[in-house]
Amino acid sequence: MKLGRKTPEVELGKRVDEFHRQPTRFERLRDWLEHQPKVRLFVVLTAFTWVALTAMIGLGPRPPIERMVSQGILERGDLAQLESQGLIVTSDPWMALIGVGLVVAAEMGIFWYFLERFGRRILKTKAAIRLTLAASLTILFTLLARIFIELDFNPYLTPLAGLSIIGTMLLGPRLMFLMVVVTSINVGIIAGNDFLLTSALLLGSGFAIYTVIRANSQQKLLKAGFFIALITGAVTFAVGLVGGLGFPDAVWQGVLGLGNGVLSLMLAMVLLPLLDNAFNILTPMKLLELSNPSNELLHKLLQKAPGTFTHSMQVGNLSEYAAERIQADALLARVGAYYHDVGKLEHPAYFVENQISQINPHTALSPALSARIIKRHVKDGLEIGYAWGLPQEILDIIAQHHGTTRIEYFYRKALENALDGETVRESDFRYSSGRPKSKEAGIVMIADSVEATVKSIAKPTPKRVEDIIAGTIRSKIEDGQFDDCALTMREIHEVGEAIREALIGFLGPRIEYPDAPDEKSSDKNQKKPGKPKPAGTVN
Repeated sequence: MKLGRKTPEVELGKRVDEFHRQPTRFERLRDWLEHQPKVRLFVVLTAFTWVALTAMIGLGPRPPIERMVSQGILERGDLAQLESQGLIVTSDPWMALIGVGLVVAAEMGIFWYFLERFGRRILKTKAAIRLTLAASLTILFTLLARIFIELDFNPYLTPLAGLSIIGTMLLGPRLMFLMVVVTSINVGIIAGNDFLLTSALLLGSGFAIYTVIRANSQQKLLKAGFFIALITGAVTFAVGLVGGLGFPDAVWQGVLGLGNGVLSLMLAMVLLPLLDNAFNILTPMKLLELSNPSNELLHKLLQKAPGTFTHSMQVGNLSEYAAERIQADALLARVGAYYHDVGKLEHPAYFVENQISQINPHTALSPALSARIIKRHVKDGLEIGYAWGLPQEILDIIAQHHGTTRIEYFYRKALENALDGETVRESDFRYSSGRPKSKEAGIVMIADSVEATVKSIAKPTPKRVEDIIAGTIRSKIEDGQFDDCALTMREIHEVGEAIREALIGFLGPRIEYPDAPDEKSSDKNQKKPGKPKPAGTVN
């Protein structure tokens, strides 16, 4: 089964210097997971999950009548009397364990069929890490439910909606819904085969998936969490009425459901940053953290390559505006643009935006060598980004923002300098890190090229900006740079239009201030005053 895409061929911890820090334990663990043989890892993960769930669900009293004894509703003597009269028959714990094992095996089978059918769409990147996280969350919340019930807490307090909140943010809604269905069934079995509990947890947690999917900030997540609590309270109240409870008891059960929602939100707020950091899965909160200019890596870019930093900020603004126009991920496009040229940290002086009052080092190099240095910033960017634990989606933008385009300036210079009969290989002057695949990578490619070109002209006018954008898009289409990209032709031209609007807005009309008068001429005028001006003249 082939899931996800390969990570960049970068060795973690290969270098440790100013731009390549020492990897953390979690980063080493993730690197180890990604380099394991996929089939073996998935088999081990499946077997471990099956054993863990079977043990947590199947061990201990299962039938509802025995749960009533453990909760003090029935006395042990009453249970023995009912057994002697043949009114109830207690189950064989080993038979119950076998039954639970078969149920969990069926759940695993459905899970893997689902991944075989939809895995490529769901697990776009880092399949091993995402599946490890999915198994960990399922085991964790099943264990939490078992602890709640063994401690004789009301089972309707089981914070399964917390699984929905965390899982939706980290794994997406499709995989999360399957996990919620499986876990709800398992919790119902643990609670004494309580079908109504399963229904309440499934409805509340399923609604949580729908609510959280639109939460792209911590404030929105808090609002979604309190809304989930209200819905969970209403659902548990309704389930109480269905189960035959009186109105006061059903209201109390609804209060427990409300507490379930609040507890789920608190659990999610605590675990989400920890799991986000441990598994390095892209979330809106992670993107907001990376977009902060005080981020250490961005701060290094500002210090070592200020021209590149300014360029990256401008490209980020253009990319975000264009992504909003076509309803792509605007935040991902902006943050990806912030880091797309981070590889220039290695040799900042070789890039024109950083050559402020400096000699251009390319004047002493051959065009081929200059092209190799320019191309190198993509590989350096991947190494730096990987060393700093940037998410895979950002690494993809770093790798693909130039596609396989030709470094035109040095290619033409090589042609001019070529001796008679000397062959200039075009491949030596093309980037080779792959064409853009995502919409966001394609947007950054266009914004990057346009911004750099517009900045190079002395007095950009709206007409010249429009011509540059049209020419850039046309040349990249003809060069096949969007052949692998998710962007449609209509979206490509809408991106160009959005960038044109944004650039013209940035340029805008400006007042040309007059030069200050020369001090020497001013002093001379004071020594030799001329004839007085007629009344009413303006200076």
